[in-house]
Amino acid sequence: MIRRLKPAAIGLGLAALLIATAALARPGGGHSYSGSHSSGGGGSYGGGGGSSSGDGGGFLFYLLFDLCINHPAIGVPLLIIVLIVFVMRTRGGDNRAQSRGWATSDYSSIAYSAAPAPVAATQGIPRSALDRIRQTDPDFSIVLFEDFLYVLYAEMQRARGQQGAMALGAYLSPAVQQAVAQRSVRAVTGIVIGAMRVHSVDRTDQTWRVSLDFEANLTEEAQRRYVVDRLVVQRALGAKSRPPARSRTLDCPNCGAPLHDLRGDVCSYCKQQVGMGRFDWAVVHFERLTEEARPPLLTSDVEEQGTDLPTVRSPQAPALLEQLRARDPSFDWNAFLQRVGLIFQELQVGWSNRDLSRARPFVSDNLFQSQAYWIDLYVQARARNVTERARITNLELANVLSDKYFDAITVRLYATGLDYTLSDDGKLLSGSRNRERTYSEYWTLIRSAGRTGPTRTTPNCPSCGAPLKINQAGQCGYCNVKVTTGEFDWVLSRIEQDDSYTG
Repeated sequence: MIRRLKPAAIGLGLAALLIATAALARPGGGHSYSGSHSSGGGGSYGGGGGSSSGDGGGFLFYLLFDLCINHPAIGVPLLIIVLIVFVMRTRGGDNRAQSRGWATSDYSSIAYSAAPAPVAATQGIPRSALDRIRQTDPDFSIVLFEDFLYVLYAEMQRARGQQGAMALGAYLSPAVQQAVAQRSVRAVTGIVIGAMRVHSVDRTDQTWRVSLDFEANLTEEAQRRYVVDRLVVQRALGAKSRPPARSRTLDCPNCGAPLHDLRGDVCSYCKQQVGMGRFDWAVVHFERLTEEARPPLLTSDVEEQGTDLPTVRSPQAPALLEQLRARDPSFDWNAFLQRVGLIFQELQVGWSNRDLSRARPFVSDNLFQSQAYWIDLYVQARARNVTERARITNLELANVLSDKYFDAITVRLYATGLDYTLSDDGKLLSGSRNRERTYSEYWTLIRSAGRTGPTRTTPNCPSCGAPLKINQAGQCGYCNVKVTTGEFDWVLSRIEQDDSYTG
């Protein structure tokens, strides 16, 4: 026989459950790259938790309402207690979060030398393994290598929809041309590369061979897909890297003539056979590892992945940072972190308002295009992802890389804030307006290796000093200089999630 509980017992149990419910704030931040976005860092991985109140919470409040009507002597005082506890917890949570973290203008407590011991990556190998290529090519730059391969990969995908594999004969082996042709569709558009991971770097007697995994979203014949492709690229040992001005251009690998001057892999201008990596990187193997029909999940709540993982940190990072400081005595770690904070703030504002104009001066072309893609999706869906009260809570040095053209510093950024999605008519679609979500990401900033001088921490043109007014091409509206390449100051080049970063 089930005994009916007395109203007082129901009230005590209800109070305990309601107070506990108010304390449950599932951590999260960002969304899955393979179906959606990362707040402030499009084209990334991770996930974001924090869903709206469930049916259990509604049932508890129904019981409280019933007590107020039928047993007001118990229900009304209980309601007052619950409201007081809820307000105190909300304010207390804010105060605790603020005391644990630090404002984006206070970086004095972050010491790069105090980072934890290095941890092995869970997949792939560190991109610093590519530095071996400088054994035969002192001008090799990881930044420029990645930029070039991003362009080549995107053109390979477009060629599938344009029946244009032959037009890329200078960069695709005959076997890869055939593989691309076999995967032909009517159109491939909306190509967003979320990650490019190094799988292996090998040197033979005649070539360098690099195996890479590309993780991307793309649209095939109006259907959105998530894919993982493995490419193997090779280049002759004696070949030399392109200068920065040609890093995002596909032309004759030898003389720079336009692609339409090539017939297969022979240039009609310089008369050279330029395929198979003789003068520049060429794809000699193409394999699709994963393919899923997966539309963008703009309003879903998924759990955060990897925030509690140890930081993947290069053991050489502190020493390499000191070498950078020796080349540029005006480099200041605190000012660099303030630059990170400035970029973080501008990204949050731009993302929440679906307007990246404020963030444009601080991000590379590749990252801007990725961010703009997700913003366009939200505009089409008549929705807006809002990051409110977003703030950095910690930064850790992860890696430092330097070459002839660029310095690159990677930090692991921990942040928190409200993260929710609204329809254009104000309806809450996902997330929470009162529970903060915590996440971490790896940010890589680049700057020209030849640039010295103090890091700018104000939103002014690094070339002419005027208030920033940058067009989508990254050029200053006053001096017309392109400022998003890192030539003048640190710009954000990559955002990678903590469950996919390999170093």
